Amino acid sequence: MKKSRPNAAEDISLQQIQEAAEILKGITIRTPTISAPWLNVLTKGEVFLKLENLQVTGSFKARGSYVKLSKLTEEERARGIITMSAGNHALGIAYHAQRMGIPATIVMPKNTAIAKVERTRGFGVAVILQGENMTESRDFTMQLMKKHNYTLIHPFNDLDVIAGQGTVALEILEDVPDLDVLIVPIGGGGLAAGMAIAAKEIKPDIQVIGIQAAFCTVVAQALFPNSVPSLPTKIHQTIAEGIAIRFSGDLTMAILAKYLDDMLVVEEQQIEDAIEALILQNKIVAEGAGAVGLAIVLANPEIFEKKKVGIVISGGNIDSRILSSLLLRGLVHSGKLIRFKIESDDTPGILGDISKIIGKAGGNIFEISHQRLFNHIAVKMAYVDAVVETRSSNHAVEICNALVAGGFPTVISES
Repeated sequence: MKKSRPNAAEDISLQQIQEAAEILKGITIRTPTISAPWLNVLTKGEVFLKLENLQVTGSFKARGSYVKLSKLTEEERARGIITMSAGNHALGIAYHAQRMGIPATIVMPKNTAIAKVERTRGFGVAVILQGENMTESRDFTMQLMKKHNYTLIHPFNDLDVIAGQGTVALEILEDVPDLDVLIVPIGGGGLAAGMAIAAKEIKPDIQVIGIQAAFCTVVAQALFPNSVPSLPTKIHQTIAEGIAIRFSGDLTMAILAKYLDDMLVVEEQQIEDAIEALILQNKIVAEGAGAVGLAIVLANPEIFEKKKVGIVISGGNIDSRILSSLLLRGLVHSGKLIRFKIESDDTPGILGDISKIIGKAGGNIFEISHQRLFNHIAVKMAYVDAVVETRSSNHAVEICNALVAGGFPTVISES
C-alpha cells in the first residue's frame, strides 16, 4: 500500500461534495432510493436500495468523471486525457468526453467484460486492451501518459472524482435521513471515500461499511484485516470485476482510514446469489460489483437485524452472456433445472415416448440428446440425456419415478 498523505482526509469536505452536486445538476440522474420489503422480512428492519445501476452509463462513475472533466483547463483538454478502467469509469469518461469534445484514450484489462468494452468504444474514444489486470493496465497507462503528455484522469485517487462520487450519499440521505447503516462496495475506494465523508458529516452516528470481494481484498487487508477470510480464495477471476483492483490510492486510503467503520468480505457464490435475487425479487439488473452490498446482507442478515440499512447498487453493466449463464446456474442450484440420464431401446419413436412422460409429469424439456456411441451398453440400447425444467427438487424426483414406471431406467445426473 502507498503511504497515505497525513492530511489527505482533510483535503475534501462536505461543502466540496455539495458543490459537485450542483455541477452535476442536469448532467447525471438523481437515481431513486427504493424500499425492499423482502429484505425487511429477512433483517426484521428496513432495507433501502440506491439504484446507481440506473445512472447515466449504468453506474455511479458518471458522477466523478464529469466533475473532474468539468474542471480541466483548456490546455489540459487540448492535450487529451487518458485513464485506466475495468469498465464503468471508462464508460463515464467516454460518455462525457464525447459530449465535451475532449480526445480520450482508455486502457482496459484484456479480460474486461465485452459489453463494457464495446459500449466504451461506441462513444468514439480510443480503447486499448492491455494487461491481465488493473495493475498492469495502470502501469501501461502511465507509460502512455508520459510519452504523449496526456492528462491523467485517475479512476478513484482524485479529489474531484471522490467529491463527485460522494453525491450518492447526499441523495440517499435526503431520501432516508435516519439510516443506521450505509453499505458501499469498495474497489479503489473512490465511491466509499466520497460517500463516507458526506454521510459522516451529515449524520455522524451513521455506520459506514465497505464491502470487497474475496478475490481482491487489498483495502480490507490494510484497514480491517480481521474481516478477511483466513483461507485465501482459490478463484482466478471474479464476477465483480469492477472492484477487482489490487492497488490503492493515498487519498482514498487516508479517507477510509478516518471515516470507515468496518469492512466485510463476500464470496463469489454469494455475489452470484445476490445478482439473481435482485432480478427475481426486484426486477433489477446489477453487475457483480453492484451486488456485493446486497450479498453481505443475504449472507449475514443477523448483523443488520432491526436496523435501517441503505445499500448502494453501484452499477448494472453486466455482460448478457454472463447474466444468462448465472441465471441458468441458479436454476440448477435450486433444483429447478435437472439433468436426467435415461436408458432406452434404440428404436424409432422412443424420444417421443420419453417426451410424453416428462410432459405429462409437468416437466419442460430444456435440452435433449441421444447417446449411442460413447456409453458401454448393448448396441441396440442408448442413453438419453434430458435437461428438464422442474418446479422443485421434489418435482424432479416425481418425473424420475414416472420415467422408471414407464419402462425407462432413469437417474438424476449430478454432472
